[in-house]
Amino acid sequence: MKIISLEAENIKRLVAVEIHPDTNLVEITGKNGQGKTSVLDAIWWALGSQKVVQQKPVRDGQDNGFVRLDLGEYVVTRKFKAKDGGEYTTSITVENKEGARYQSPQEVLNGFVGQLTFDPLAFARMKPADQAKSLRALVPEFNFAANEMEAEALFDERTNAKRRLRDLEGQLSSLPEIEDAPAERASVGEVLDRIGEAMRENTAVDRAENELRRLEGQVEGRENAIADSKQRIADLESRLAAEREGLKSLETELEELRDLVDSFTIPARVDVAAMKARLDDLERINDLFDKAEERKRIADLVSGQQQVVDDLTVKIDKLRETARNAVAAAKLPVEGLSFTDDGVFVGDVPFDQLSDAQRLRVSIAVAGSMNPKLRIVRVRDGSLLDNEAMAELKTYAEANDLQVWIERVSDGEGTGVVIEDGRVRGAAVAVAAE
Repeated sequence: MKIISLEAENIKRLVAVEIHPDTNLVEITGKNGQGKTSVLDAIWWALGSQKVVQQKPVRDGQDNGFVRLDLGEYVVTRKFKAKDGGEYTTSITVENKEGARYQSPQEVLNGFVGQLTFDPLAFARMKPADQAKSLRALVPEFNFAANEMEAEALFDERTNAKRRLRDLEGQLSSLPEIEDAPAERASVGEVLDRIGEAMRENTAVDRAENELRRLEGQVEGRENAIADSKQRIADLESRLAAEREGLKSLETELEELRDLVDSFTIPARVDVAAMKARLDDLERINDLFDKAEERKRIADLVSGQQQVVDDLTVKIDKLRETARNAVAAAKLPVEGLSFTDDGVFVGDVPFDQLSDAQRLRVSIAVAGSMNPKLRIVRVRDGSLLDNEAMAELKTYAEANDLQVWIERVSDGEGTGVVIEDGRVRGAAVAVAAE
């Protein structure tokens, strides 16, 4: 659908205009402040919802205004009524070719009206990533959302895998490399058993030494007792007989004790120093072995985790390659136009590095492609285009059956619909074909 006729009365700066375009490129020209923008706004207000209407849509000094668009299949009429304080009310009707009105007119319009139709440069003002998302609509056979969700899930999984990899690498770096690490753990059980046996033997030796010291002490005690007894004999002759009997007993005990001392043997001590040194050496060997095994275990984990990260990266790259192939296979509206998750390109040039005129041409082409039913595009920045660019735009519009309404500042000369003081200049309102 395209605009067959436009009527607008008392809309912004417009007094009354009626335009019947007969070319694909409709130039609205004239000096500044004459109502050119009001013509383009009138189209937008007729088709868009009330949300897009500016304050004070009715021309100053007037109570009512309206816009009527004949789209062939539909006739759209939006009326405005001014109220005090700059407020207004609005109503809309949509009729089919036979004059029957639709019960939900705005819903009918929303079915074929897109945002970029009425502001193509909204595309140019988007961030690169948002531009790329907008262009996904031109590749309907590919499910970008599912592709993106799967890629995000893999990306999150890879992030966790990389975090685990960093932890393992940190553990690995904290473990020293073991040179000449033993091939296996050493057995310390036999040495421990021998040490235990030796210590038990040495305990028996300690008991024997203590017993000898006790006996030697008894010997010393008996000797002292004998000396005391002899002294008492000398002092106490009266008690000599009794003391002599005691002396015999003591001497007998002394002989027995001396025999015990003379016959007492102490076994040789077992030297455990060498065995303890051997145990220390075995423990050092086992410590080196354990450290080497731990380092090998962590190194294996690092290798495995790196493979997980690499596998996830391959999957993410495959998803992105699938999306790129879908874009490459799609028939986009501009030769060389492509997009990735990060932005839009024409050839190898990023969209934001194109000239103003190039960006405008691409934006118009994108807007036209996104609205296959309503073949209307409104351009408010036509002064960015020189005559050559205008000629290219006209050729593109004709080749793609697109009706481009474009506003350009001029002194009132040349082609197009010239707006002066809110009216179309002259009696003729049809756009002359070039």
